[in-house]
Amino acid sequence: MRALVVVDEKVNGRELRDSLIDHLDLDGGASEVFVVAPALAGSTLKHVMGDVDEAIGPAHERLESALSALRDAGFDARGEVGDSDPIQAMHDEIVKFHPGQVLLVAHPDREGAFAEKGLFEQAERDFDLPVTELVVDRAARPHVLDVKTTEPVAGRAKDGWRPSSNLPPFSKRELAGIAVAIVGTILLGILASKGVANSEGGKVEEGRLSAEAAAMVLIALAMALVNLAHVVGLFLFQSVRYEGMFSRLFARLSLFGTPTAIVASLILLAMT
Repeated sequence: MRALVVVDEKVNGRELRDSLIDHLDLDGGASEVFVVAPALAGSTLKHVMGDVDEAIGPAHERLESALSALRDAGFDARGEVGDSDPIQAMHDEIVKFHPGQVLLVAHPDREGAFAEKGLFEQAERDFDLPVTELVVDRAARPHVLDVKTTEPVAGRAKDGWRPSSNLPPFSKRELAGIAVAIVGTILLGILASKGVANSEGGKVEEGRLSAEAAAMVLIALAMALVNLAHVVGLFLFQSVRYEGMFSRLFARLSLFGTPTAIVASLILLAMT
């Protein structure tokens, strides 16, 4: 039985150490353990820029504290510093290590680039493995505030819809996002065409395109690129079960940007 342990906090103090060891024993008696300590960037900007130099030192400290506790308890433990995105770090090690369970040590309130709550929910949705989260506070010797456990079937696989066995399953929200992207792009194209036709009596061939019509064309092209990136990226990201900040960025740009672009185009159309 192999287990993957993901540490966002140092394994200090008897309470956290005993809880970690107990759950490894309870969940199948893991004989081999791999520990990953995500190099958590201090801010969204640093994460996007790949500036994780300052995060590597603390990640090494978390890694060594976990390895020491596990080896002292008799486990065959090894590990490494992982990706700055905890979900991506978990995915990378699952692919390499092939564990039978995942145990996550994390805080109820996240900071820096991953201030959004829902790490456990993302793991539940994306991984076909039982995931146990030990929720701890930020004390020098952390206290275990809560213990959460997922079912050993990814929530995406349970609740999602697969158009084909060759395609990843999609949630209702993702399907709605795809529909908004496709319909919105078509509608923006129609509005841009109407604006061009209205511009200067439709004499586009003479180069007399109005500023409003030109703006509508640019808006339609820009949103077409954003929506294309969203839909294509959604298929690529979900095919590897990645739900990181870039997938969320494209989704939000498409979901909120498309209606805004339609409203702007309607206003510009009324001005042509």
